[in-house]
Amino acid sequence: MTEHSHRELEALMSLLEDPDNQIFDTVSDRLIELGEEVVIPLERRWEATLKPELQEKIENVIKQIQFNILHRGMDRWKSTGGTDLLYGAFLVARFQYPDLGYDPINAVIEKIKRDIWLELNNELTALEKVKVINYFIYDIHKFDKSLKKAHTPQLYLVNHVIDTFKGSPVMLGLIYAELARRLNLPIYGVNLPRNFVLCYYDQDFQDDPNGILFYINPSDNGAVLGQKELKHFLSQLKIEEKEFYYTPCSNTDIIERLVINLQYAYDRSGHPDKALALKNLFGKK
Repeated sequence: MTEHSHRELEALMSLLEDPDNQIFDTVSDRLIELGEEVVIPLERRWEATLKPELQEKIENVIKQIQFNILHRGMDRWKSTGGTDLLYGAFLVARFQYPDLGYDPINAVIEKIKRDIWLELNNELTALEKVKVINYFIYDIHKFDKSLKKAHTPQLYLVNHVIDTFKGSPVMLGLIYAELARRLNLPIYGVNLPRNFVLCYYDQDFQDDPNGILFYINPSDNGAVLGQKELKHFLSQLKIEEKEFYYTPCSNTDIIERLVINLQYAYDRSGHPDKALALKNLFGKK
């Protein structure tokens, strides 16, 4: 920060205490415009003051800056193809934890990927490759569906899932699909209602018009399913069948589903303000 910008920042922060709402609005707009570089100085000012009113004003400015940073990050992720699912999930988690770092989360996934890669070879069938992945995810690293209620927000935050190895079906499927991508395996998400599943795709497979060899249930230790089981599942729930319930979805679809689930969790766990903010941030109903 230059000397000029430092002086401007000091002047702006001193004006935050002005009782005139119009002055405050002008000052806060300018601070928000300056963006990330003013967050740390604002946090220091928050710690230095004993005035609750001023602390609240500073908190609101910081939240808006972090909101804007996250919004731009998600827009960039989408516009560049949303390739890295883990990074998309990391951005969602930063809604709750603005200071969360990507590298520690990525390191865990890279370690699991290396473990799996050492056991894979081109001689294995698709089913055998899935068994290798399942062994490392579920037997070695002990990932599992959480027994907590579906409206527990932590089940949709990737840092918590990586720390506890317990998560929602969509988070377990997301991690599984991202590992497969890093291993160059054609395993993709499938937007099945009520239970997120995966599919193993092979364009040369003649027995299925969509090229689906089989499905994988990430919340049941990677159990392999056929389309018949998916149809039975929908029938049991009295859900009308739709073609896209059986075909690969995009990474953006997966992150959108994660966001919708997290919104629901915030709302049901007594945080409607966070649910609304998440709706505004990601534009999801």
